[in-house]
Amino acid sequence: MTMTADPMRTLERFGFSLYMIRVTLAASLSWMTVHALYGNEFLYFAPLAAILITQGTVKASLEKGICRLIGIVLGGLVGLVVGAFLPIGPLSILLILLIGLGIATACRINFQAITQVGVTSVLALTFYQDHYVLWRATETLIGVAIALLVNMLVVPPKNGVRAKGLALEGSLMLADSLSGLAPGRDEACREEAVKRSGKLLKESAEKENELRFTIFHLQRRTELGRLMPAASHLRVIHGYVKDIASEMRLLPPAYAGAEGMREVLAATADCIALLGAKHLSDAVCDRSMAETVRLARSKQLEVFAGLQGQCELTAMRDLGAVFSHLNRILDEVEQADFEACAAAPRQARLDAARALRVVKNGLTSKF
Repeated sequence: MTMTADPMRTLERFGFSLYMIRVTLAASLSWMTVHALYGNEFLYFAPLAAILITQGTVKASLEKGICRLIGIVLGGLVGLVVGAFLPIGPLSILLILLIGLGIATACRINFQAITQVGVTSVLALTFYQDHYVLWRATETLIGVAIALLVNMLVVPPKNGVRAKGLALEGSLMLADSLSGLAPGRDEACREEAVKRSGKLLKESAEKENELRFTIFHLQRRTELGRLMPAASHLRVIHGYVKDIASEMRLLPPAYAGAEGMREVLAATADCIALLGAKHLSDAVCDRSMAETVRLARSKQLEVFAGLQGQCELTAMRDLGAVFSHLNRILDEVEQADFEACAAAPRQARLDAARALRVVKNGLTSKF
C-alpha cells in the first residue's frame, strides 16, 4: 500500500506523519486480530507490542520485536519458577530480578531485551495464577507480526526516487569537491562542499534503509540492487576525499598547486561523476567506465612520478598519502561499477520474459 505524495504532504502539515499512520494501523489491527481469535482480559498486549516495536525500517522493527519476545519468554520463565516456591514479596522480587537480569547479561542479550526481562518477570509473579506468560508471549508475537506487516506495506512515498536522486546529487557534489581541493578555491567553500556531499549520501542511505524488505523492495529489487552498491561505495569514497583534503593542507603549495595535481584531481573526480551518471541517473551514458578509470590511473602514475622526483623528503610522506587515497578512490569506483552492473543482466532477462508474455497474450487473443 504505497501512498501518493500529495495526500502525505497534506497530512504532515496537520501532524499526521507516516510513523503515526503505521503505529495506528498496527495497534488497531493487532487488537482486532486478538479479539477475533480469542478475546480475553490481556488482549491489550498485542497493540502495546505493535506500538512499542514499530520503527522507521522493517529491520529495526524486527530487531526490537525479537528483543521484546526474548525478554518476555526469559522473564516469564524466571517469574514462574520463583513464583512456584515463594509468595509475592521483597525477597521473591529480588530473586527474580537477580536471576533474570543476571542470565540475560551473562548471555550478552541486547539491552532492550534485558529491561524487558525485568518487567515481565515481576508482572509474571504478580499474575501468576492467570496464565499471564502464555497470553503475553502469544499476543506480543501477534502484535510484532502485524507491526512488521504494516511496516512492509505502508512505505514512504517515492522513497526510491528520492534515495536515487540524493545519491546522484551527492556523487556530483563529491566529484566537484574533489576537483576543487587544489589551491585556488575558498577554504570554507571546499569544506562546505565536502560536508554537503556527505550529508546527501547519508540521507540517501536512510531512504534506502527504509525501503529494505518492503513491498517496494520486492517490486524494484533490481533497481535498488544497482543503487545500493553504488551509494555504499560513494560513502567510502567520501571518507577518502576528506582524508585527501586534510593531506592537501599539509603539502607545500608548490606541490598542492602544481598543474599535474590539478589534472589528477580532475581526472579522478571525473570517474566519481561518471559512476553517478551511469548508475544513479535515468539518462543514457555511453562512456566506458573501464577506459575512464584507466586514463585516470595512468595520469596518477605519471604525475606522481614527476612530483616524486622533485619532492623534498619532508613532504614525501604527505604526497604519497594523497596519491594513495586517490588510487583507492579508483578501486572503489571499479568495484561499485562491477557490483552495479551485475544487476543489469538479471533486469534484462526479466524485461525479456515480460515482453515475451505480452507477445504470447497478444497472439492468443488474436487466435
